[in-house]
Amino acid sequence: MKVATTETPVLFLALSLFTAGSAWGAGSWDPRAFGAKADGKTPDTKAIQAAMDACAQAGGGRVYLHNGRFLSGTLRFKNNVILHIEAGATLLGSANLDDYPSTPSRHPTYTGELVTGKMFLHAEDAHNIGIEGRGTVDGSGDKWVEGPYGSPSFHHRPRLLHFVGCENVQIRGVTFRNSGSWTLSFLNCRDMVLDGFRIESRENPDIEKPRYADAKGRNNDGIDLTDCQQVRVANCFINSGDDSIVLKSLSPDGTCRDITIVNCVVSSNASGIKLGTESAGAFEDIVVQNCVVFDTRCEGLAVLTVDGARIERVSFSNISLRNIKGDAILVRLGARNRTHRKDAEVKKGSLKDVMFSQIQGTRISSLGNAIAGIPGQNIENVVLRDINFQFTGGGTATDAQRTVPENVAGYPGVKLFGTLPAYGFYVRHAKNIVMENIRLTFEADDHRPAIVCDDVEGLALSGLQARTLPGINPVRLIKTARIEEKTKR
Repeated sequence: MKVATTETPVLFLALSLFTAGSAWGAGSWDPRAFGAKADGKTPDTKAIQAAMDACAQAGGGRVYLHNGRFLSGTLRFKNNVILHIEAGATLLGSANLDDYPSTPSRHPTYTGELVTGKMFLHAEDAHNIGIEGRGTVDGSGDKWVEGPYGSPSFHHRPRLLHFVGCENVQIRGVTFRNSGSWTLSFLNCRDMVLDGFRIESRENPDIEKPRYADAKGRNNDGIDLTDCQQVRVANCFINSGDDSIVLKSLSPDGTCRDITIVNCVVSSNASGIKLGTESAGAFEDIVVQNCVVFDTRCEGLAVLTVDGARIERVSFSNISLRNIKGDAILVRLGARNRTHRKDAEVKKGSLKDVMFSQIQGTRISSLGNAIAGIPGQNIENVVLRDINFQFTGGGTATDAQRTVPENVAGYPGVKLFGTLPAYGFYVRHAKNIVMENIRLTFEADDHRPAIVCDDVEGLALSGLQARTLPGINPVRLIKTARIEEKTKR
């Protein structure tokens, strides 16, 4: 009898908390208590937002989604709110574009306008926020596609998540899928941990078919870090319809800094892991290591400044590449000089102190890899060490004699230079390049040298093992000084 007497009030208290909206103990809010149906048909936007607002007003905690499909339009995070999506639960994006209203913003968008744009999950100038759990966020992105990149336009299709000016952000565990545009987008954010989640947002998964063979595209990147600082991306799987992990800078005063990307597996209908192309400010102190990149239609790894950005102290190490349809490695200093901010003055770009080490790759395209500046603006201090690449090959004698266009203002991608005169690395307008312990080979016969250097000041080349056909030298030097060469054929 004493046991029953003591337990009954505890049970009654728990039921009372459930009714009041704090369903799972102190600090948790259940949208069902605010009217959510979780049937996948009835809009739950107001109920979920009410739970999030109540959580914030109380000082913070968790909003808990469980046992159902919660149909919603735009949800806006406030300080100290964590959205927990339990295993088996889905937060489902509305198919009605009116459910994603644009509102005034303190921060300029991609186009420089002071509006939020259309977002599914949105936060602005918030701190201590995040998403966690083993559930799913589904953006219903296939509802918004009518053209090669979708209609409505890119800037009117809802991004799945867009956080702006936020601090202390954590995203853990959740599966994000079927975004209408970029999947996870962060602008001017700092102190972020993005760990252990999955992105499945690729409308044309078969890399051996043309990009839009089975479904029209919608430019759905995996993770976009734009002018963000102090970021740790770790332990993620990303399968994206456009770039998988990409760092950008939209402002000449902006910076991507103090960023690590580790233990990730990525595949993309564009590039795997990339800095640029939007590159107005600076990129510095960035480390990428222990990653696998496979089945990419464009570059595997890319470091690009074409809008005036300064890039310094970037390292890639211990990376495996497989079936790369573009360059395995592309390093580019160009002068497209696009501005994304009103009245912005484009700076003169620079790129130096970049290292690639312990990188292996197979089934790499016959285009070759480019490390290229432009006349009067050299790339400086690039190290390639312990590289082992197998290319598909097939380059012709005509390819080997081809004059590569400067294409100073061109978009830095697979069409920038076309097939290069080297099957391995083509280096031009560069200074202080170290190439050490590099092994290059090909599948189909290739009539090009392994390495071509044109206008390179200070090349240190040692430990090269490069397959070439009889009568073809593995290295061709044009206006290139100071070579230290120990070459095996």
